[in-house]
Amino acid sequence: MHEDDEAPAGQLRSPVLDDGQPRFPWWLPLPGVLVAAAWAAYAGAAGDGGAAGAGRALLWPGPAIAVGTTVAAYFGWRLDLD
Repeated sequence: MHEDDEAPAGQLRSPVLDDGQPRFPWWLPLPGVLVAAAWAAYAGAAGDGGAAGAGRALLWPGPAIAVGTTVAAYFGWRLDLD
């Protein structure tokens, strides 16, 4: 937190990022994609399907995992929790 970001005494600072910071950085979907790929690899290794099982897990629930993780990362990115 910068010194010029301080709120006056008795007032809380806004938890939302400043206007100069990007709204949706290019790297934000990466955690969701990596978690979905890791889940597919686990499902393929743990199940009887092997590579086919991993492919099925990547098709579903892979997109739901990727979207859910990206949404969580987005709101975590938008909040400035110091």
